[in-house]
Amino acid sequence: MNNNQVEIVIFEEKHFIGVPVTVAFQKHDPERIKEANQIFLTRKNEIKGIINEHEYVCPHFANDVLFTYIYCMEVSEISDIPDGMLGFNVPSQRYAKVSSTDQDPYKLIKSYLKAKGLENNTRSLALEVFRFGEHQNINNASIFVPLL
Repeated sequence: MNNNQVEIVIFEEKHFIGVPVTVAFQKHDPERIKEANQIFLTRKNEIKGIINEHEYVCPHFANDVLFTYIYCMEVSEISDIPDGMLGFNVPSQRYAKVSSTDQDPYKLIKSYLKAKGLENNTRSLALEVFRFGEHQNINNASIFVPLL
């Protein structure tokens, strides 16, 4: 997965069910994020209609005050949302995608967007896609940044 190449992809509408966590930037709280991850891993079998059992998706968004991260499974439709979880749709969207093992993928995408005159759609969700069984780190994920 060491291609470091940014590409533009388009996803049709996607459906997710998962465990959200919101933290304040001023008080970095990695324990709350780890706790949400553990809840997700323990309860993911309660999610119905999973599209790919081998990977999970972490949509996220942030502003200057808060950061929200959601441990999710992509599903075929939103139905029967387990208690304490969140179900939502992400509309069709164009993304800059990169997978990197040796550089910060967000810096790669930012540089690519600047060079191509493209802009991040800050009103949409970025996606991090991880495979089960691998350490969760942005350097072994596929990163998708939404575009205007």
